[in-house]
Amino acid sequence: MSRFKRFVNSLVSGYLLIGANILFTLASVPLALHYLSKEQFGLWALVTQVCNFNLLLIDLGMSGALARILIDHKDDQSSTAYGTVIQTGFLVLVAQGVVLAAVGGVISYWLPQWMDVPQEYWRVFRILVIWQCVLLALSLVTRIAAFILQAHQRYDVSNYSILGSLVINFGVLWAGFASNQGLYSLLLGAGAASLSSGLFSLWQTYRLRLFPAKDRWGRPNWITFKELFFYGTDMFLISVGHQLVTASQVPVITRTLGLETAAVWSIATKLFTLSQQLFSGLVGVSAAAFSEMMVRGERVRLQTRFRDLVILGVSVSAALGVTMALCNHAFLKIWTHDRISWAIENDVLMAISLVVYASTRCHIWLACMTKKIGAMKYVYFAEGAAFVCLGLVIAPHFGLTGVILSGIITNLLFSGIYGIRRTAEYLDVKAREILFQWPRPGALVFLSSMMAAVGLWFATRSLATLAQLLVCGPLMGIIAGICLWRFGLSEGLRAEGLARLRQLRARFWGGV
Repeated sequence: MSRFKRFVNSLVSGYLLIGANILFTLASVPLALHYLSKEQFGLWALVTQVCNFNLLLIDLGMSGALARILIDHKDDQSSTAYGTVIQTGFLVLVAQGVVLAAVGGVISYWLPQWMDVPQEYWRVFRILVIWQCVLLALSLVTRIAAFILQAHQRYDVSNYSILGSLVINFGVLWAGFASNQGLYSLLLGAGAASLSSGLFSLWQTYRLRLFPAKDRWGRPNWITFKELFFYGTDMFLISVGHQLVTASQVPVITRTLGLETAAVWSIATKLFTLSQQLFSGLVGVSAAAFSEMMVRGERVRLQTRFRDLVILGVSVSAALGVTMALCNHAFLKIWTHDRISWAIENDVLMAISLVVYASTRCHIWLACMTKKIGAMKYVYFAEGAAFVCLGLVIAPHFGLTGVILSGIITNLLFSGIYGIRRTAEYLDVKAREILFQWPRPGALVFLSSMMAAVGLWFATRSLATLAQLLVCGPLMGIIAGICLWRFGLSEGLRAEGLARLRQLRARFWGGV
């Protein structure tokens, strides 16, 4: 299978997964709110954030390092290096799982008081933290299969495994709520989903014969561990900074504004989080292909493809961000039966945040793929720490608006500036070109879509909520899509897209 076909299969399956995730969220959140109070829902959001952050700390960046280093050796059929990396990585994952389970048990006792959780929830909070960490620890053991699939650009297999796990998650979740398990239903659903996804990935890796041949397994060794460790520790500070930016909003909001506001944040940002996943999916499925270009020395192709990725990613994020900003108010009113709402300026700021994130994320991601992290690990960590500090100061005065602004400001000042400089050095492109020319198509998409969104909002604000959503959603989607095609693509990418469309038309309708 060619690189392009693997990319297309991975991208299509990734977007199917995002669609399934949207349906899961649309169904599971109202289900949870039916059985739980807003405080209880906010408690679960806090548990997942805390446990995922613990996983990040214990991971030490080894997961990202393992996936990338496998790509260096997967094409070499004459040595045992590929099998050695797999075995060494697996032992590391097992050790990390044991540590994660132990840490979850320790921190669960003092964490409720430190996070200012209401005392009546202390016991259930501790139980949820302990068992969520245990489940994450068990899932680590099967993650080696996902890394092997990623190295061979078979993201589609992993995507389908997660898609099936969402169905299992919802079924177990519903059964748990129906049998009066309360908050523990969320834990049961997550556990069933994690186990099923991991086992399916292992089976598919074996079926596709992606494991080494019998005489090419090699043995775990310290040299491979050191390579994983040193690259992983560089990735670790980057991951911590990224986690501080993307996953610390709930702890910061809980600490400064309370559990109910944390629940509002968790639910009101769902559309933007899902939109961010569309962009992240585009970048994610490109990781193995771009890494392969680096390993094989395809520098000219890498430069062209990366520029196209930045332009496309920013433009897609602009179109999605404006569409979500227009629809979010009506969507929340219907989805939560008017229980959750926030100011419209927050929707606009979230759209801007989505565009900023798309741009800076591409540059940071490219530097990570080079395996030459350098000072970037400190810059990205500083961004995360700055966000937490700024958020704790601003949130009590400006509420959720201050939290969003904190993220935008720190993202631009830290990873934005540094990431552009690193891209300019690696690709031998002027920083001025990256800063002013590459974002131009996305800016045009954002401005043209925003003008259309303002017009639609004024034209439909007197309609009933459902009618407003049914009118604005499809119309804004069409307008944003037109703006994306007209302004948001490079000439080369648009020409390539037209060529692919002609090929598909000739293939399916050529004989008609």
